[in-house]
Amino acid sequence: MKERITILMGMLIAAASHSQTLPPKQLSLAQAMQTAIERRYDVKANKLDVEIAAAKISQSKNQWLPAIKADGEVRYNAQLQTMILDGFGTEGGKQKIEVGTTNFTTLSMDLSQNIYKPGLKADINIAKAERKAEQEKTAEKENTIRMQVAEAYLNVILKQKQLQLAKENTRRYKEYLDVSSERKRLGTILETDLMKAQTDLENASLTEKESAQNYDLAMEALKYQMNVNDDMPLSLTDSLQTLITTNQLSDYNADMQERPELKQLKFLKEANDLKIKKENYKWAPTLSLTGNYTTLYQAADFKYIASMWTPYNYIGIKASLPVTELWTRSANKKEFRLNASQLQMQYQQKQQDLNYEITKNKTELWNTTGNIQSAENSLTLSRTLRQNQFNNYKLGTVTYSSILDAEATVNTAEQNYVKAVYNYLMAYYNFKKLNGFESSK
Repeated sequence: MKERITILMGMLIAAASHSQTLPPKQLSLAQAMQTAIERRYDVKANKLDVEIAAAKISQSKNQWLPAIKADGEVRYNAQLQTMILDGFGTEGGKQKIEVGTTNFTTLSMDLSQNIYKPGLKADINIAKAERKAEQEKTAEKENTIRMQVAEAYLNVILKQKQLQLAKENTRRYKEYLDVSSERKRLGTILETDLMKAQTDLENASLTEKESAQNYDLAMEALKYQMNVNDDMPLSLTDSLQTLITTNQLSDYNADMQERPELKQLKFLKEANDLKIKKENYKWAPTLSLTGNYTTLYQAADFKYIASMWTPYNYIGIKASLPVTELWTRSANKKEFRLNASQLQMQYQQKQQDLNYEITKNKTELWNTTGNIQSAENSLTLSRTLRQNQFNNYKLGTVTYSSILDAEATVNTAEQNYVKAVYNYLMAYYNFKKLNGFESSK
């Protein structure tokens, strides 16, 4: 009975596990990019940098808020302070007088409100410029991640196509072996030709196995780039053919000035220029409105009778000038000017880098577009040649070596065509990166 229960439980668990197997997730290239942006931890961390920069703006603005401080003190004077005063008494002698009370309690509230604080507006604008720089930095990193996902996705469908071609090669070598076996039975070929056909089939099967392994590794790399679980099955909806059909480039136009790398340096330079201006404001004092309200309880007891409380208050204007900071102005301005020169050089170098990227990308797109057409023509001719040679081999008019030569030509043409399409798509998505992946956002 126990054995039956155990078997039944095992069957139920197996059935439940089978029912919980998820169907493959349909995934396009655009969806893969968006998934990576939503799931990757580095993207989330970069967005926190933007929020931190935004918090600095609020911190600077908060300096306009009044500073209010409340204090309270209860003091027990175990021994009162004694003062010695001259001229007391009829003889004008010295007299000791105790000053104060046993209980000295104070409750006070201080107020300080900035009226004019030099450099505060500059601090706010500096924080705003630095936030914009962080936003562009985040955009740059997201573009890089999108390109990494595009490379991984294209690599998967490349390996998928190569696996498909490897399976077709295995099937054809099986046909060659079948024909060779029949011709060997008829005595029209040598034993070595049959052994060669068997060896070629085994090699083709090994190539197919390696292609399947490469496909699995490419799929794992894509999942890593997207930050999804390794056990999540994926079904890629885009192929090399569909992508090249939908991603034809009719006009090449890359707006370099909108690149986040340049905009980031631009905002950093803006923030640095504001820091130089801020140093000039240090000559001006900070003006603030001050006020105080205090009430005292001075008595020999701790009864806190209402009539014994004595309040006082005041209001005034305070001017503050940090003299020590004036001595550091020249050194600070020198540092910021050096930073400005450095940022300008980085900006110019980045412009040259981007100009080179654009020139290189134009050339790659031009070359790969022409390569696709040439590879397609070559593939059509080689397949026709292989079929003719195979038909002739069946008739016994050509040797097995002729079949192998035709097969090698087809294999080369197929790989060239697949790589030509892959290279074009890589160049195309590099172009998309140059323009910030607008259509993918």
